[in-house]
Amino acid sequence: MRSTLCEAVARCHLRRLRGVAASAPLPAAIVALVVVSAPVILFRLGGVVGADVAAGGGTAGVSEALVLGPLLAAAVAGAALAVAAPARSALGDQVAAGPPAAAVAVLALALVPAAAGSIVVVPSLFAACIGLARALPGGAAAGVALAAATVAAVPAGAVVAEGGIGAGRKQRRRALAVGVGVLGWLALGLALGSAPLGPLAPVAAALRDAGSPSLALGVSSAVGIGLAAAWVILAATRAESRSPRRAAGRVGRRRLPAPLAAAVLLARRGDLRLATLGAAVFGLAGTALAAATDAPPPAPFLLGTTTALLGSLLCPLVVGGVLADGRWLWRSAPVQRGTIARSFTFASIVAAALPTAFVGGVALVVSGGGARILGVVATLVVVGSCVALLAGALLPWRGAGAGDQMTTIAAFAAIAIAASFVVGLVAPRLVSLGVPDAVIVVALCVAFVATALTALDRRLGAGC
Repeated sequence: MRSTLCEAVARCHLRRLRGVAASAPLPAAIVALVVVSAPVILFRLGGVVGADVAAGGGTAGVSEALVLGPLLAAAVAGAALAVAAPARSALGDQVAAGPPAAAVAVLALALVPAAAGSIVVVPSLFAACIGLARALPGGAAAGVALAAATVAAVPAGAVVAEGGIGAGRKQRRRALAVGVGVLGWLALGLALGSAPLGPLAPVAAALRDAGSPSLALGVSSAVGIGLAAAWVILAATRAESRSPRRAAGRVGRRRLPAPLAAAVLLARRGDLRLATLGAAVFGLAGTALAAATDAPPPAPFLLGTTTALLGSLLCPLVVGGVLADGRWLWRSAPVQRGTIARSFTFASIVAAALPTAFVGGVALVVSGGGARILGVVATLVVVGSCVALLAGALLPWRGAGAGDQMTTIAAFAAIAIAASFVVGLVAPRLVSLGVPDAVIVVALCVAFVATALTALDRRLGAGC
């Protein structure tokens, strides 16, 4: 059934992307080329990874770990989408007060932009999963089931996030319902042989050729559709956020240092606080699940920290929108040029690092980890934050736009794919020339930070 509202939102996003491509045609063409070629490259990369794990691919622990990693990442992405989903008021006063049902508004504001953004991610996901599974006992058909299960985990994370949002907004019944659903997920998974995977446990069996790939694909598709419908219902009946109460009495005036002021402004956003908390929770869950499956170190540390980092990247992702919305104020601030961009860059990187460091500390106690793996995660924090800052500067996170947040997330996915290819091409050549690893890491971090600062400065000067 066609929806005029969904078509209008899709046209708005297409017009916005055309404007960005017209203003910077060369970078847009490079990103588009990388995104188009990504499935081929990831298919080959998945085959290499699959060959490395093929020796243990027939064991239950390895196959469950191969499913659990992508599922956790997808669940964190789904939770971020739910937290970022705009309210009905983003459609404008006249449209918001009109006849479209609440579920249609959710579809237009969230699922339509998310579906458009999935064009960037889903082909690469399926290519990587098929390439991985071809080297395992289950074959390519099991890879299709793995990709479908990963997609199904996105609405699963969104549903869990709705439970947290409901608890924060005094909707206790929906929070209780989501909690019961999580327990049911675990109970069903326990009955199928893998509690964390829930009804998606047949996918792990298909990877080790102990189950039918067709059955796993059908179950994953059905679970994904059911969870997506559940999220639409929950999001359509979500209570409006309450305005924070102003503190009574006179507040003393004092001038904060620019980085601290930027951190305070970001900390005032309820969506960022909820995303940070969710990132820590999902990261701890990943660490616990990896440790429970007797995964060797540093697997629990890596799974927990990367999961927490993925959720906490929402903070640097919104910085471009914050600067664009208040550019008239930032331009008149009595500070030197570049101070605002540097302050928000520093504050957002620290904000992304906090939940990652917390989860990493717990993971170190549980399973241990060396200095080298700590450096890898620290580099991922800096590089990932800078990629998010760059995406937010190119397509600002506008809270008042109809689903503009989803477009920003799609831009982040595209730039992340392009950045990973650039690093994959440059870093091995520098290593072959004898450049020390530490020098390469520092140079990459400096290059990404400089690029993010330049993009934010241009956004601050150009406005929307």
